Amino acid sequence: MDDAARVMGSANGVSTGRVERAPGSTSEIGVDWVLPTNLGALPAQLKERAQDVLVNQRKIVGELEKAKRVTLQHLAAVRSVPPARNPGASVYLDVAG
Repeated sequence: MDDAARVMGSANGVSTGRVERAPGSTSEIGVDWVLPTNLGALPAQLKERAQDVLVNQRKIVGELEKAKRVTLQHLAAVRSVPPARNPGASVYLDVAG
């Protein structure tokens, strides 16, 4: 598995609460992450920026979900094509009769 796949797998695990560890590794990306405690409230000057980040993340999640649906539809279409049975048979369909 390459680094990008490990990072994406780890990010997915963090978002779902399920992180699978690679054999011989402390975590998917090599470092165990621990939720910080006692951070206090978000500083007022960062509130607007944090809200913008959240809005943008939600937009991206929506775009990714849409792309996933389209990709799954394309995959279903590709899988619906029957395999070639006879190499000598015509590959064209006569729709005019």
